[in-house]
Amino acid sequence: MLAALAAVLVLGGCGSGNTTEPVGPQSSSTTGSTNETSADGADLPDADPAFAEHFTDPVYDDPAGEFAPFGTDEGFDLVWEWSDRRDELGPTTTVADLVDGSGLADVASQLDVPERAGIPAAGGQVDAATITIGAGFSLLRLTGHIDDDGRRRTLQALDVLIDRYDAPVELVHQRADLESWPT
Repeated sequence: MLAALAAVLVLGGCGSGNTTEPVGPQSSSTTGSTNETSADGADLPDADPAFAEHFTDPVYDDPAGEFAPFGTDEGFDLVWEWSDRRDELGPTTTVADLVDGSGLADVASQLDVPERAGIPAAGGQVDAATITIGAGFSLLRLTGHIDDDGRRRTLQALDVLIDRYDAPVELVHQRADLESWPT
């Protein structure tokens, strides 16, 4: 029960200090595309064809699932922020570029700092894992690529949450899909 409550508190609002409102769907002449609509009517930006072909589970189109990459406040904000900034993304863009460019590097740097059991600390390892997963899957969704270090860090972040929350199927599936992503 405590783990479930902690998951809702942490993943629903990780306390990263980011107080900006989520950037919602907007029409943009720079993207040249429309937005996907999930089953519950919430939008996510169009996925790169390579991403859509490999990441087929509904979790990748879920903007509300507590263990979905875009279901956390941070993941949702990251995918929309960078969707609006797609013109800044290229074949050499890294997960670290997204994290740094979003002003989240201080929190993301806590990924290697173990956290005690109980309710996660604001700005601690769980927040860092959530941000890293959001950035990794945002880069993949928007560009169809991920850098080697970003992939490694995203897998590490998934492991942190898998261990903390007793291996939720959504996180285990994301890990398997990312691990099988062609390098």
